[in-house]
Amino acid sequence: NLYCAGYGSKESDLYLSDVHAHRLLSNFNERKLLQSWKADGLSSRLFIDSGAYSVAHSGAVIDIDEYIGYINANDDIKIWVELDKIPYPVLNPTTARECSEVSWANYKYMRERVNPDVTLLPVYHFGEPISGLNRILNTEINGKLADYICVGGRHGVSTDEQIQYFKYIDQIIKNSDNPNVRVHGLGITVPRILESFPFYSSDSTTWLQLAVNGQILLKDLSYVVVSNQSTAKKQCIFNQPKECIEFVERSVNEFGFTLEQLSSDYNNRLRYNIDVLLDYEKNYTYKEEVGNMTIELF
Repeated sequence: NLYCAGYGSKESDLYLSDVHAHRLLSNFNERKLLQSWKADGLSSRLFIDSGAYSVAHSGAVIDIDEYIGYINANDDIKIWVELDKIPYPVLNPTTARECSEVSWANYKYMRERVNPDVTLLPVYHFGEPISGLNRILNTEINGKLADYICVGGRHGVSTDEQIQYFKYIDQIIKNSDNPNVRVHGLGITVPRILESFPFYSSDSTTWLQLAVNGQILLKDLSYVVVSNQSTAKKQCIFNQPKECIEFVERSVNEFGFTLEQLSSDYNNRLRYNIDVLLDYEKNYTYKEEVGNMTIELF
């Protein structure tokens, strides 16, 4: 399940609803959208994040008891993320350890109070002690192990290094008491990463960020600049050889668009990028690779 995160426009959100896309929304600032999707009978397509990322970057505070009450009042939505704490703006062994302890304490507190038929996901962030991941995997709360967890990516490094990181995580999971746990990859849309680890789900704002910057996805989730406001840029498709332009034109035609429509209209780019992601989701295949795994963790 590939969840579209972020808000592009009213038109694009209606389109996401119309095509029954998977949708990640934030408890912090998207409750109105949450209620709109519920009203359309799409609770089962929703994945609700606590808003910890927004809190870390804004200095705002989320009241854990109010969050619990909101979850219980909307328990027709089955997938919610615990109130985790992100090691931001400084990631070092001390902050990572502190955040791991806060997130775990919050998860236990919430799991004991959130309605039992709601799936509450604990979170493991890169840099936190690996003992924190083992604790998430191996600890029973209310007599049950977690059946669905979130794992944050290793950002700011190469794709190969991220793949090694997730291969390492995969081995930790397989050797735990919970080898079949479902895993959600936070903020991941790179195909090589998605296909090298058996993710159950992931989320991304790529569809939105690219459209904002005049870009579109291709079927392999590579991307190209197409906006007619970006023709001064060397990498713009209209500055490429004729065969490249024709290739992109054929690619977008497969989804019922023309290159002209995408070059001139932001909402068309949003809709097109959504369609490409839905196509990738439908055809996703896990491609297990075996290799050396050398990773440095705090």
